[in-house]
Amino acid sequence: MTDSVTPRSTVNSSPTPSRSLLYWVTIAIRLVLGAVFLYSAVTKIADVYSFGLVLQSYDLLPDPMIKPLAILLPLVELVLGAAVLFKPTARYASLGIGLISLLFTFVMISKWGVVMPYGCGCFGPTEATPVGIVDVGKDVLLVIGAGLVLFRR
Repeated sequence: MTDSVTPRSTVNSSPTPSRSLLYWVTIAIRLVLGAVFLYSAVTKIADVYSFGLVLQSYDLLPDPMIKPLAILLPLVELVLGAAVLFKPTARYASLGIGLISLLFTFVMISKWGVVMPYGCGCFGPTEATPVGIVDVGKDVLLVIGAGLVLFRR
């Protein structure tokens, strides 16, 4: 009788601790990015008119672009926020999130110290506040998070 022996694989199938940690950190970042973009989108979609006022208060776009952008931008945020949650689309979504957040960062820097009548408008209109380090910092953190998801191997 011949004993059947299953050959052992020489490849270690269990993840290394650092790889496992990186995996979970990436998942956490994707969840945060998704939550931020979904929440941002929902608050803007709930009151598109007010979001149009926020966009207009930045005085960066011609008036004919305000209404279409007030509708389109939250929809893009909604799609990206949902897409970053799913592994097959996470890297593409993180690219979009990173680019949009980078654009928002430059807008915040261009308005540094200016009192915006509706706040930064990140989550819809709020009280009048000057743009500062917190506003820029939030966007920079989103760019970094998106970059980590995008360039994770």
